[in-house]
Amino acid sequence: MQPEDLRCQIQTLQQTIERLLEGWTLVVCSSHQRFVDTAALLLPALQFTSHSTAECLALALPSNGQLLVLCDDDGADGGAVELITLMRERHGDERCRFLLCLDAEIAASRLVHLWRLRPDGISCREHCGSGRLLQCVAVLLRNGRYEDPDLSDRLRQLFADVTPDGEGVGLTLREERLMRMVACGRTSRQIGSQFDLRADSVRKLFCELYKKTGATGRGALMVWGLEHGVLKQQDLACQLRPPRKPARASGAGGSKRRNRATHR
Repeated sequence: MQPEDLRCQIQTLQQTIERLLEGWTLVVCSSHQRFVDTAALLLPALQFTSHSTAECLALALPSNGQLLVLCDDDGADGGAVELITLMRERHGDERCRFLLCLDAEIAASRLVHLWRLRPDGISCREHCGSGRLLQCVAVLLRNGRYEDPDLSDRLRQLFADVTPDGEGVGLTLREERLMRMVACGRTSRQIGSQFDLRADSVRKLFCELYKKTGATGRGALMVWGLEHGVLKQQDLACQLRPPRKPARASGAGGSKRRNRATHR
């Protein structure tokens, strides 16, 4: 497509979106600054942007009208699962619509896990050029649904291979948070402090999670989480980083060595 043709197409889509926006508020939540900037340039009506779930929940969004949230799954605080669940809880399921902009190489298990949340649109971040992102937004503003053709084909194949026994185990949001905290290396005491639970309540929470997943320990729980898309590789990253070495106390040790050298 020639540059002039592309500009004309984008302008036409922007005008279409402007006509459809009455009663809607656009929100972008992404840890990728380039995606946030691109959305801001393509969507002149965009007023609310954030880089994490916590930031998005803190936005002073209108209390009426519908919300269209464009988000990815790369946030460190739970990704799209946490964002969608908490936004629906806070603003109402009927008010919120979600367009997921996912990486083309997203793990199959994670793709299925996100699809089960029933987002209104699933797009591929690599395919958002040439006006594709604006087309997705226009479809959702018309109360339609959108699935990127490549991701849709992957989902169709994945579900064709699923046996009845392979259907997803339903975890609560708290159980998914617990699994991510374990992945980050949190201790039972730290988990209890985060959830404001006593030690016996934390043990009970773990027992219920082990029973649901069939895992026999924390290591097996992490494997289960990765296989079923509850965890991402990034969730394990902080646990795999080597611990910082404690700073050497140069004052005391250094003075002792200097004193010995002086008296030789």
